[in-house]
Amino acid sequence: MNWFISSSFSWNRSLEFDGAMGVAERKRLEKAARRKLILDCASAVFHKKGFGDATIEDIAERAEISKGTIYLYFKSKADLYFSITKPALENLSKRLKKIAGNKSDSPEARIRKLMHAVYDFYLHDADAYRLITRYKADEYQNLFPKDRLEILSRMMRTNLGQMEIVIAEGIGKGLLRKLDPYLCTVMFWSAFVGIIQFQESRLKPGKSDHRRATLEQFIDTMLDGLTNR
Repeated sequence: MNWFISSSFSWNRSLEFDGAMGVAERKRLEKAARRKLILDCASAVFHKKGFGDATIEDIAERAEISKGTIYLYFKSKADLYFSITKPALENLSKRLKKIAGNKSDSPEARIRKLMHAVYDFYLHDADAYRLITRYKADEYQNLFPKDRLEILSRMMRTNLGQMEIVIAEGIGKGLLRKLDPYLCTVMFWSAFVGIIQFQESRLKPGKSDHRRATLEQFIDTMLDGLTNR
């Protein structure tokens, strides 16, 4: 009898524990879903209105939640921007560093792979890509806390720097022409942004998509000019 009572008690406590865990897990998932909703809506609003003109009210309206709810998850508009861009930049940085550090590939092959990695970033993390390409140092200095602005700026410089490292290495080995590695990197990035913007404005349902083809032609042209033949 005592064993039965003890077993029944343990079983009931187990059910209560499982039920409590179920509630806790459900709340965790609900919070995660709400946080993602806010980030998705913030990305859309930033893209449409620009960071400077976007407001927390705009984001709350799009998410169909109260402004106060947003502040339960994020301290400010700058905190939202940071939460969108930092993880994306970190993921991109890991990939670019891995490509740039692969000395078994030629500089030309690594340059091509670096550009392909940025294109993949644009395709699969479009919101972060658009926020980053709209980055305005002078404007953001007045909008972001200094520590966070420095984190984003450093990550952007590091990512751009991977191309510069590869080009400098190729020049040092005599495989690439003696040009300014930094200026070449700026040309690659500027042209990439321009190509995407130009071709995006011409994308129409059912029509050919020339983004990748144009990018490949540009890479070929740049490498032809860079290679020391």
